[in-house]
Amino acid sequence: MKQIDKLILCSPYLEPHLHWYMDASTQEFFQKEGRRPAGYTIANSQSKKGVSVSDFIELPLVNLIRKRIQEWKNANRPGLTGVTKELLAHWEDNNQRHHPFFFCQLEAIETIIFMMEAPDNYKTGIEIPSDGGDFTRWCNKMATGSGKTTVMAMLIAYNILN
Repeated sequence: MKQIDKLILCSPYLEPHLHWYMDASTQEFFQKEGRRPAGYTIANSQSKKGVSVSDFIELPLVNLIRKRIQEWKNANRPGLTGVTKELLAHWEDNNQRHHPFFFCQLEAIETIIFMMEAPDNYKTGIEIPSDGGDFTRWCNKMATGSGKTTVMAMLIAYNILN
């Protein structure tokens, strides 16, 4: 079995371009090009103590949103207010701060902005479940230590300025 000698493969400031992939049949890890699809793994019925055999469960909604955001960005982010364009330009300019934002922070705020301001044709087929209340649900799932509080501050600035 291949030993993983370097767990972290990508810079936290850039979009992931490489990830570890485990071959479930051989239990071996390989570096794989590209960003890992959004999803999670669960142990399956063939798992035994000490041997992890798992099934990958894709999160198709997350992967669709990522794809659509990329299409929207490639089209120069149509639909943005002038204020939002200025905010994104400021946040993405690493010369504006001593410590640049992590990629995941920029992606989180950009995802919420996309859902609010992108034209409907980019959001066709994207349905975010409601909690039944009167307010639109805005949420992102972020790892511990990835800067959720900073994203909340960005979200507050976005709302106040717009």
